[in-house]
Amino acid sequence: MLIDIITKSRNIFFYFVDVCNQAYRFGHDLKFYREIINMHRNVQDVVKLIKKDDFCKILYRTLETWNMNQRGAKLNEIEIIKESIQQHEPYLIDLYKNKLDSINSLEDNNGRKIIRDLEFVFCHLEIMKSRRRIVGISKAMHFLLPDLVMPIDSTYTMPYFYGSNKYHVKAEKEFQTFSDIFTKTHRIVKNLKLTNNDVDGEKWNTSIPKLIDNAIIGFDKYIKSHTSDELEALLKKS
Repeated sequence: MLIDIITKSRNIFFYFVDVCNQAYRFGHDLKFYREIINMHRNVQDVVKLIKKDDFCKILYRTLETWNMNQRGAKLNEIEIIKESIQQHEPYLIDLYKNKLDSINSLEDNNGRKIIRDLEFVFCHLEIMKSRRRIVGISKAMHFLLPDLVMPIDSTYTMPYFYGSNKYHVKAEKEFQTFSDIFTKTHRIVKNLKLTNNDVDGEKWNTSIPKLIDNAIIGFDKYIKSHTSDELEALLKKS
């Protein structure tokens, strides 16, 4: 899979992270997103955050600018989203304590609990009116748990992890895909030895999960403007 090329080494990985920050969006979608992250860094308490009207409003606006209220995607009303998020407070509290790079294993007791908690939130959080959940839910979960969950989309993430887009009708089936990607991102973090020291806070570089997303986006931007020979030369040099 293409994700294996992107994560072959730290040099290759961070090269494409840089490409993302040079070539990817710079509008309201970045501005609103950075407001969410700044709230997390300043407050550092998920309970306080989810009870703030400002946080829920910016989360909703960011989902909109991240294309979650257009074409086939349809968001729930903001009050429904806010209430649903607050109903998941106990799970969010426990999940918020974990960072992708600090999880030793997903197969020990703590790791299995993280997966169970993620499954409950994923399957019950009322973010989307539209049937498909994985894109909208994963983005919302990233906004709630930026150091743990990577946002997933149909344009970049799934083609790079699977070679094609994946569709499921049932939430439980979609969670299997979400869980598989989550497990693979954890493996990437361990293999590349990613730590918070690698997060410089510039532009889209807000957390370790977002670095992985950025590398995928950067690679996609690169291959659309370079030849296969140029890519091959870059990979050999790196």
